[in-house]
Amino acid sequence: MTDFAAVFMDQAEASSHVQFVYDVPAGRIVFVNPAYEQVLHGHRDQVNEELPGLLARLHPDDRQFLARYWKLWVRGQMADEIEVRLLTPGQADQWFCVTPYCQRNGQEVVRVVGTLRDISAAKHYQQNADSFNTRKNATLEILSHDVSGAFVMVQQIAQYLHEEVTTPPESRVPEMLRVLETTSRNSVKMIRDLINIEFLASANTDLKRDRVEIGEALRPPLEELQRGQNLLGQHFSYSLPVEPVYVDLDQNKMTQVLTNLISNAIKFTPDGGQVAVAVEPCSDGVCIQVQDTGIGIPEAMQPYLFERFTKARRPGLRGEETTGLGLVLCKTIVEWHQGSLSVVSTEGKGSTFTIKIPRAELI
Repeated sequence: MTDFAAVFMDQAEASSHVQFVYDVPAGRIVFVNPAYEQVLHGHRDQVNEELPGLLARLHPDDRQFLARYWKLWVRGQMADEIEVRLLTPGQADQWFCVTPYCQRNGQEVVRVVGTLRDISAAKHYQQNADSFNTRKNATLEILSHDVSGAFVMVQQIAQYLHEEVTTPPESRVPEMLRVLETTSRNSVKMIRDLINIEFLASANTDLKRDRVEIGEALRPPLEELQRGQNLLGQHFSYSLPVEPVYVDLDQNKMTQVLTNLISNAIKFTPDGGQVAVAVEPCSDGVCIQVQDTGIGIPEAMQPYLFERFTKARRPGLRGEETTGLGLVLCKTIVEWHQGSLSVVSTEGKGSTFTIKIPRAELI
């Protein structure tokens, strides 16, 4: 029979991932494979002496997180893998995925066997992709409002000229004005359809939540919208938490929700009005508020806002069309995050949409 212990030892010795065995009663590492020296640049025979230095390099926001999970692992209560960061001066954070296995002697955990995978490249790639997507979506919203506004103005001027200007019987001016009006209307619809398709495509993908710092995750789209406020026609502002706050988030989906709520605020706020976003910790998690000084929502419509194809849908102040799907999808995505989406609105004074999501659980 094959000596499985020898096979697994050979596998550990050859692995490019750091593998270790921690003796719980002795309080020390009793085995670490050669990858330790390649990945963490230490010395295998000095791993216990080097361990405090490695732990000191943990990202400050990950220390309590790892410590609490470690206590659970050594008690044998759970074996979930987690992601942590190591700091290296002058370099990007080094990301690791830690996968534990607890070996028991009866009810007592005697060893924690773990694998450390360096996932830095994948993390940095994902962060760049997320940053690109959030900026892209914010830019699309800015351009859609700006370009839609121009087309709506052309449409309105064409309608006015058609009604007010008298032309000779054989003139083609009325026909040309109708073409201009129709083309402008269709162009506005095409732009909004593009934005809606983008949102629907994001909503229909599988939820992929990661532990992220909420301010860091939402800053890129908010910065982009603030840079574009001259094009939007409203005064746009935002605030983020002073201290880091971590949540389990599908960053792409949640930024799409935030962008959709801001887009609605812009649609129903006259030029010169205020649109503000506030992200702050609250007693039961994190609150994200999107507040505007727009026309508000009639009280009779409010009970139907989050219904599919809601009868509360209405065109924006600049003629923007709506499918009646935006808010129901926003609510669904927020609820996928174990959160809630609510609204307070007074007609003629504005609206405030509030997202509440729980903090990342530390157990």
